[in-house]
Amino acid sequence: MSALAGGHVVYLAGPEVFLRNAIEIGEAKIDICAAHGFDAIFPLVSDDAGPPDPNDRARYIFEQCVEMMDRCTLAIANMTPFRGVSMDVGTAVEMGYMFAKGHPVFGYTNVVENYDARVPEDALKVERFNLADNLMCEGPVWQSGGAIIRTQGHPAQHFTDLRGFAACVKQAASVLGIG
Repeated sequence: MSALAGGHVVYLAGPEVFLRNAIEIGEAKIDICAAHGFDAIFPLVSDDAGPPDPNDRARYIFEQCVEMMDRCTLAIANMTPFRGVSMDVGTAVEMGYMFAKGHPVFGYTNVVENYDARVPEDALKVERFNLADNLMCEGPVWQSGGAIIRTQGHPAQHFTDLRGFAACVKQAASVLGIG
């Protein structure tokens, strides 16, 4: 990773790190960012998996991700529902971290259905704001001058379809006056 002249380095937040082809997806995302004037960091820890003890390894990965975020000036987050009705919780933490540091956060989802329509009926209230996800996850995007990009593709490609990501990168470049 080398900072571009404009100094805009994107942290690529999302559950893609859990995919079998994570490196391929990360490289494709980095290329899309470069085409729009951004340098990017895909937060998949290198071949160095860290300590063998699972607890130590978890701490190691967390520290690596924080260090990567600290090198970035903005985040683009995949907010596609992951293992449930809402986005990946790790990605939500990363969005909050970057927003709290005063960095712009942009987001996209490969599911067009509103969050409230995905939540099963029970005795608890549900936010009915016509949002893609929880308002506390969408808020950093609004505050950054963006809007959640929504695309719909085949469910088997929710984490590999990069159309929404590309549109989100384009939106970030426009909002930040790049290109």
